[in-house]
Amino acid sequence: MKARLRAVPDREATPASRKASKQEAILREAASMFNEQGVGSVGFGDLARRMGVGRATFYHYVADREDLIFRCYQRSCEAETERLDLACEADAGLPQVLDFIRLSLSPEADQTALITDTGVLSDGPRTIIERARRRNYDRLAAMIGAGITAGNIRPCDEQLIARIVPSILAFSRLSHRWLPVRQAARNPDAIADFIEFGSAASRTQDFSLTKSADDFSRVTLAGFGDQKIADLKMEQILMKGSQLINRHGVANVSLEDVASALGATRGTVYHYFSDRDDLVRSCLERSYEIYDAFVDYALAHGRTGLEKAGIVSHLNAQAMVGSLQPVAGWMGLETLSQVSQKRAAKRMREVFARTQGLAEEGIRDGSRRQHDYKAVTLARAGAYLWIPKWIEDIDQPSPQKIADEIVTLFNLGLAVTTRR
Repeated sequence: MKARLRAVPDREATPASRKASKQEAILREAASMFNEQGVGSVGFGDLARRMGVGRATFYHYVADREDLIFRCYQRSCEAETERLDLACEADAGLPQVLDFIRLSLSPEADQTALITDTGVLSDGPRTIIERARRRNYDRLAAMIGAGITAGNIRPCDEQLIARIVPSILAFSRLSHRWLPVRQAARNPDAIADFIEFGSAASRTQDFSLTKSADDFSRVTLAGFGDQKIADLKMEQILMKGSQLINRHGVANVSLEDVASALGATRGTVYHYFSDRDDLVRSCLERSYEIYDAFVDYALAHGRTGLEKAGIVSHLNAQAMVGSLQPVAGWMGLETLSQVSQKRAAKRMREVFARTQGLAEEGIRDGSRRQHDYKAVTLARAGAYLWIPKWIEDIDQPSPQKIADEIVTLFNLGLAVTTRR
């Protein structure tokens, strides 16, 4: 479908309209930079250089950096609400959801900021953004529920799916941070097709996994009895640091915060990590080691390419909901040195290459249908890597239930029938 967003009507220029137009240009450029580089690495000076103006110019339109981020996020919420409005013009249920997906991957959507880190906002602005996001989640959930009632969407937990689908879309938009060619993972039709029908070649392929992601704790894998106390303490710090970073963002977590959350002294944490960058690098490396362990397990225990991919996805989802919680691979890259950024991005690409290999195996062995697996493999990782952004909305979240919902979506999509 052709993406369509309402145009602003022509009007005679007035001082107020000129100011609004300039403010819109600032927010649009800031959103682009946030999406390219991450919120934590973009300041007024960076934006001023991009736009060719002095820093003082911005104070005519926004109060400070926090106000700039808040206005960008508010603009994103309003744009998402408009996309939901436009999607409502389609038939109820699945057609509306698919329209929303395509609109969310349109060039117009790229002009809005991805809401990656509300932790940079103070309580008042953050509450406004989180309420707006929940309203949009609820509207999407209502669309999904209407589809279940109408019989064009299979039974599912609509509140979970209403968060998982936007997470996939957001991660698709972030793909350029790791891929040399941005468009390689930007195939809106392929992603819509995947969410509609899933990847399984047959709907009769049952999947279940009782293995717990907590079994992959590095403390457990190393053999608790033989583990040095120093290594155990370091792992505890990394686990808590990863949880805090996933929830609040790198910019809002200090070594003191980690010490407080652990009930440890400041000196205990500084004994193992010299600064926040050192902690973030170690958290990222821990996450890649855990991801690799998941793939190794899938290779050893899965029977088909589809089943192996399902095992990896299930374990990843469990881990992000539960206590293991590796830091989301995309979190904090912009805060690291250029050398560390390149290493982290390289490790992330290596992990994705392994999971992409499982998709290729599934197509070869016939367990997975023919589709654009490259676009899908990268985008769908957002389903679990984005979990920390919305998990607090869910009462008593179950790692097993959320992982089951994600893998069922990956395999079967939302439709009640297979692709013809």
